[in-house]
Amino acid sequence: MRNVPHHTSHVFARGARLPVEDDLQRAAEILNAGKKVAILAGRGALKATDELEQLAEKLGAPIVKALLGKTSVPDDSHYTTGTIGLIGTKPSQDVIENCDTLLMVGTSFPYMEYLPKPGQARGVQIDIDPFRIGLRYPVEVGLVGDSRRTLQELLPLLQPNADRSFLEQAQSSTQEWWQLMEQRGTRNNQPMKPQVVAWELGKRLSDTAILSVDSGTVTGWWAQQIPAKRGQMHSVSGTLASMACALPYAIAAQIAYPDRQCVAFVGDGGFSMLMAEFVTCVKYRLPIKIVIIKNGTLGQIKWEQMVFLGNPEYGCELESINFAAFAQACGGVGMTIEDPAECGEILDRALATPGPVIVEAIVDPLEPPLPPKITLEQATKFAESLAKGEPNREKIALTILSEKVRQLI
Repeated sequence: MRNVPHHTSHVFARGARLPVEDDLQRAAEILNAGKKVAILAGRGALKATDELEQLAEKLGAPIVKALLGKTSVPDDSHYTTGTIGLIGTKPSQDVIENCDTLLMVGTSFPYMEYLPKPGQARGVQIDIDPFRIGLRYPVEVGLVGDSRRTLQELLPLLQPNADRSFLEQAQSSTQEWWQLMEQRGTRNNQPMKPQVVAWELGKRLSDTAILSVDSGTVTGWWAQQIPAKRGQMHSVSGTLASMACALPYAIAAQIAYPDRQCVAFVGDGGFSMLMAEFVTCVKYRLPIKIVIIKNGTLGQIKWEQMVFLGNPEYGCELESINFAAFAQACGGVGMTIEDPAECGEILDRALATPGPVIVEAIVDPLEPPLPPKITLEQATKFAESLAKGEPNREKIALTILSEKVRQLI
């Protein structure tokens, strides 16, 4: 009865509130006084790309990105060091550890252990939600407002920082980091390394692609190996870490943006939880491409059991599913990658195929998701898990040793 035409509209509206002038002045004083300013950008800064780069140029400040802010500035920007956290980059962690001032823009980054220690750096935070101010870090000034509009008001109040050494050091380290990522992403080992699939996929995504990523070790391969391009959208479940989110995200993205390339980057554990939704893609002829990192295990759980708890893996094995055959059974297209030499060519075919496609990439289940820096506690717990009887301890130890040798060569 109430579904009467022309009584609703689809106009999108967003608030653009601004902080008061006194707070803007106080924030500018803190940022102008900083010698080593770091910018931490999150999801709230996605529409402020130009302003973030202008800010970084003026203050000589590297831009560190929370996962949800990965596309706030593209990874080929001269100002960003990439993501921060357990699956972040070493240059980003170095920036946070050595900064004397932190500007948080549109982020509620939850992992406080990766933020500056209290007393190390003065803090300023921009957020649309006043309840987020000071939630993760003891800032001196909170600017409540839209990130883009607030930065536009703040920029004229800032003085150029003539000392570029902090930014230049971060730029040099970031260049070395991407060389390491390319090295990891171009290995020809068999079983194939998951980094190879991520690296090859990243090179082939269109400039307007929407990439939906699942939760698990696959999140790390995305965060470290797939660079975000200007114009792209990347999405993960954020602090919820909800498995199986990538496929419904991709479906929503393809319906909302029918002319854009929409890709789901998933693990076999997450995909198997909601794989029936592939039939939805077939039914509505959605040209979604699903790339599955198939390692036969709940990888994130396995490595957390070892590195955080010091226990051997338990209950993480998955039953093998032929996802390519499943795709065919649903009326879509299925492809399989096992040889790294064929990875790029098969991904090219998949992305060029009309309609929904599943690509299962069979990868090494013993490839560890390495953090940017391994702490003493992590190393100790890992050693404990091997000593307690980790079933694959010899192969895992050899894999990690060979990785360290490659980094030293």
